[in-house]
Amino acid sequence: MRISVEFFAPDEIFLPWDYLDWLRGIFYRAMERGRPKLAREVHDEGFSGGGKRYKLATFSLLYPEQYERTPGGLRARGRLRWWVSSPLEPLIEALALGLLMRPEIRLGASVLHVGQIGVLLPPTFAETMTLMTLSPIFASTGSRDAEGRFRKRFLSPAEPDFARVLVENLKRKALAIYGEAPEGELQFEWLSEPRSKLMRVNETDVRGWMLSFRVSGSLDLIRLGYDAGFGERNAQGFGMVCLPHEHPTSSRQRA
Repeated sequence: MRISVEFFAPDEIFLPWDYLDWLRGIFYRAMERGRPKLAREVHDEGFSGGGKRYKLATFSLLYPEQYERTPGGLRARGRLRWWVSSPLEPLIEALALGLLMRPEIRLGASVLHVGQIGVLLPPTFAETMTLMTLSPIFASTGSRDAEGRFRKRFLSPAEPDFARVLVENLKRKALAIYGEAPEGELQFEWLSEPRSKLMRVNETDVRGWMLSFRVSGSLDLIRLGYDAGFGERNAQGFGMVCLPHEHPTSSRQRA
């Protein structure tokens, strides 16, 4: 299930580049108002699959209708759009209810008004689809150094391991939801030059990638990637995608 949320900033607001923690706070606070027990379960426990735990939700960056870039972030005003998605409908229903119960939210030092919340119809899924990122895709791998310490390394789409990690991640998410992973694999073709975004989340620098790509293979894995996000740290604001014609940059007005 996927919803679009419209916020309105009556006055100019400032969005530093590292604002994902603010959005994550909005996500959990609204869900807690809507369904407190579910919110606690998702936040504290998540869903187990393949030895890891997942929140099974993802959200986009904020897309202001009017903005100006500055070295430290965006100065925005007017309408800002946000998308949230999950394969678990109760989770998104709780979020929407919580936003409607309190139609003013705080984003950093700014107050935004909650406008229209719309439920989006799912696309017609196919075994080959072209998708664009609404938030950066993050993938990593790790190994132990000579002293036995585990070191994590960010991956880029130029590395073969990037696609491998995306597929393995989706299969573990499927285990968390359905108890089994679907058969089949995925092949990726990057259609645009990947654009790196280094963002600070929960006091950690995380490098993700904005791009458009073609994905082919398992229909179940493609659908799960669309609903729950591709890659890691989805519930921190990474890995959300959409169809190219749905992308807000196609109609966004620059200040």
